[in-house]
Amino acid sequence: MGHLKPLIVLGSGPVGLLSALRGRQLGMDVDVYTNGLPLARDPPRVECVPAQVVALLIEFGVSPKRIGVEALFQDRTMQWSSRAAVITRTPDVAHIGRPALDIALLEAALRADAKINVLQASPLEEFRRRHRNRECLFLDASGRSAVTATQRMAPRRPLVARLFHIPMQPSLGGSGLMIAAGSEGYAYRLANATTLTIGVVGRKDFVRGDGQQIVAKIADFAPWVVRDIPGKYIQFGASGAASAQWNRGDDAGCIRVGDASFARDALASQGLAMGISDALKAVVQPGHDVRPLPRPDERKAVSLHCRRIAQQIKRSTFCSAQPWIEYAEFLSDFAGPIGQNGN
Repeated sequence: MGHLKPLIVLGSGPVGLLSALRGRQLGMDVDVYTNGLPLARDPPRVECVPAQVVALLIEFGVSPKRIGVEALFQDRTMQWSSRAAVITRTPDVAHIGRPALDIALLEAALRADAKINVLQASPLEEFRRRHRNRECLFLDASGRSAVTATQRMAPRRPLVARLFHIPMQPSLGGSGLMIAAGSEGYAYRLANATTLTIGVVGRKDFVRGDGQQIVAKIADFAPWVVRDIPGKYIQFGASGAASAQWNRGDDAGCIRVGDASFARDALASQGLAMGISDALKAVVQPGHDVRPLPRPDERKAVSLHCRRIAQQIKRSTFCSAQPWIEYAEFLSDFAGPIGQNGN
């Protein structure tokens, strides 16, 4: 196997670690560079993915039970364009727990003899040089930070997602995705066997407050979303930008995968699944021609995603709020040039 190119990966999230595991399957020497490793004490959260992702994770040695998956869901409840909640059927989806997924993949990567390097800074220029000279395959899986990007296209004032969590209890009940639009943003609920996540997306006052205050705000417009949730026990978790972001850079110097290339709007619930798909497509048999990014089909995917999110906003009860008007305009402007000119 001495002729195989080494693989260098930035980032220790699921996308980066699956890239590393795929590289090891192919017999490549793999180095993962990260500023920090996932820890069991990190705030838990739940993400929704197609059921096929669970089958893929099993192939990489991740047990469904380890990541909180004990059932699949086929329903989604939405209160969006009116005050009525509507239940629709969906293809099978799984609710995956984080950081449980990240830790399970990290352990799998270590078992596969991938080298994990915790550094405050990585020699990016050296990695780029080696990638251009076809001495290695260099992947940026650093998420929204996109450390190799030279330009980020994002709203001037991005929408913010705040997540809250509580240990799952039988009294809370499991169900598919619940999502409801309010006057200034939206809230959602996801649960698996171990954790229940409440998320709020918007700006300013809509996303401010402790768990009890957030539950009370949601109860004002969608009480069914927070039914049976004891607000005083819910704990604050992760927070960050929830709006779309498209990153650009020296495409000859690396391959950006997942959110490091295109971070999808949180409303789509596709980020994790699409990032995993990117990772497995990027790590191919050595000897390949390094593919330039963005590819035409990726440009089209960005355009279609932005248009779809803009249309969803226009159908919501918060579409007349100024932050969402601004965001819809950004998405429309963003989608047009990408779809028409390929820039």
